[in-house]
Order: sequence, then C-alpha cells, then structure tokens
Amino acid sequence: MEKSNWKGWLYLLPASVFLGLFLVYPLIDVLTYSFEEGYNFASQTYFGTGLYNYHYVLRDPYFLQALKNTLLLVLITVPLSTGLAMLISVGLSSIQKLRELYQTVYFLPYVTNTLAVGLVFMIFFKRTPYSDGLVNLVLSWFGAGPVDFIDGPYWAKMFVLCFYTIWVVLPFKILILTGPLLTRPITTPPKWTALPGGASSPRSPCP
Repeated sequence: MEKSNWKGWLYLLPASVFLGLFLVYPLIDVLTYSFEEGYNFASQTYFGTGLYNYHYVLRDPYFLQALKNTLLLVLITVPLSTGLAMLISVGLSSIQKLRELYQTVYFLPYVTNTLAVGLVFMIFFKRTPYSDGLVNLVLSWFGAGPVDFIDGPYWAKMFVLCFYTIWVVLPFKILILTGPLLTRPITTPPKWTALPGGASSPRSPCP
C-alpha cells in the first residue's frame, strides 16, 4: 500500500512542479508586488511598502466598473452555462445512435482557435458600413431596430460578453458532466419470490 502511494505521488510530481512554477509562484510574486509602492519593473526597485496600491485601485472608477462587470458576468453565465450543460449532457447520455458525433460537435467550440471564434462573433454582432450584422438581420425580420452590440448601450455589450463566455465554457462543462452519466452503474431490480402464506421477499438477481 505504501509503495502504491509513492507511485501515485511520483505520477503527480510533473504536474505539481508545473503548477508550482507557472501558477503558485506567480500568484505569490504578484501579491508581493502589490505591497511595494513605486515599483520600477526595469530596475526592480521600489521606495516603500504599504497599502497605497490597494487604496488607489479601490478608488479607481475603471477598476470598480470592471469589478461590477465581472460580478454580473459570473452571476449570469455560471448558472446558465451549468444548467444548459446539464440538459445537453442528459440528452447525450440518453441517445445511442450518433452519440460520438454529437459529442464531437458540442466539443468543437472548446478547441476552436480564439481568433476564429472572434471573427464569427464579429460577423454576428459587428455593425459595418455594409451590414448591420447577422443578429440585427434576424431582429429586422421581427420588426426590431438595429442594435449596436459593440459600441452601443451597456446591456447590449454585456449580452455579447455573456453569450461569448457561455459559448466558450459550455463544451468543457458538457464533457465533464457527460462522463459520469455515461459510466453510471446499471442496477438490476430485485426479483421477488413467493413464500408460504402468500408473502413475498426480494431475491438476489444473481443465480
């Protein structure tokens, strides 16, 4: 048992080193920089330590707006993407024919290049001198006026950001949720055998 534990830790060693170098160390380094006042990246010098950076950023209207946008983005996209992923995962796990094809189609956005996804969304939402965008074209069929989703009102830009976020994270959540649904154990209901006097009791399905 002890030998197996050592083998497990040995398997985890490369990933642990990688995460330590590129995730844990940068986080600690940035936290240290945040307390250094007047830090000069070129000369690697600073003139003091304290909470001035935090005092400054908490009064910055751009930071507060970014914080508001992030909180709103999380509150909207996390429940929606998780719910949609669960519904799609249940549907994928309940079908038999062409299941692998559907799984591949749903996972394609996750492996698609970010630049390609950006170009697709530009076609959807970007207004140009020659076109109002595909989404505005669909809206015009229902008598709705064109909306500038890129430089227009706040709710329009937030809609595009939420839509993009759900589009990007949905395939990974589908992959994570579909796996347990496809590998769930199949249980056989117990068979009932008659006993003297009309009573019955469960019997194991195994012979």
